[in-house]
Amino acid sequence: MPPPFLGLRPPAPADVAAACEHGRARGHNYPSALVGTSDRDERRSRTQRARLDASGKHRWAVDRTRARVGRGRKCYERAERALRGWEHFGLGWTRAEGTSGTEVGDSVCVVARVAGVWIRNPLRVVAFRKRDGDEGGEVEVGGERAVKRFSFAHGTLGGHLLAGEERFAVELTEDGDVFYEAYAFSRPAHALSVIGYPIVRLLQKRFHRDSTRAMRKIVAGAE
Repeated sequence: MPPPFLGLRPPAPADVAAACEHGRARGHNYPSALVGTSDRDERRSRTQRARLDASGKHRWAVDRTRARVGRGRKCYERAERALRGWEHFGLGWTRAEGTSGTEVGDSVCVVARVAGVWIRNPLRVVAFRKRDGDEGGEVEVGGERAVKRFSFAHGTLGGHLLAGEERFAVELTEDGDVFYEAYAFSRPAHALSVIGYPIVRLLQKRFHRDSTRAMRKIVAGAE
């Protein structure tokens, strides 16, 4: 049976709502032990590495990006607003729709156009963190001392062609640099993504590349 969220035309708001509702009804399509854990990079967390290794015979693909996108507090504040508004998904070939925010439990449908086909993938926010060094001290992240850091993660729901989680973050270091970060673990959740997995992997890498470029453009005017 064909997946329910493919089409040859741009999805209408009702189509997006249907995908989100289906996803909420079905729940997460990956192990519950991994829900909300993408804040821990398995390269630095033995616990997370053990979770991924123990969660089934199919290996997880891991993608990570960390790039400097600007400098200064104004730049950081603009980057945080961009993440909160899902602006890093506005790439022309993909966008986030049906968004209700970045708080835990909020739903979103990521719409992508690939080879003339429109794909709707339902997701739910599973983690949210805002760390402010002005209030609680500096945070050690990625080998840098972060004065401020904002992050959230979303997990895939039933009806998504993939299974897994992705976390996005922006941070301001004590040196004044602003970094954008994306980290994900995923694997196929449907026969179509299994058959087309080499293309899926290329698209995942393209998204990390394009979203980094988008964040640089978004914050450029704030420096």
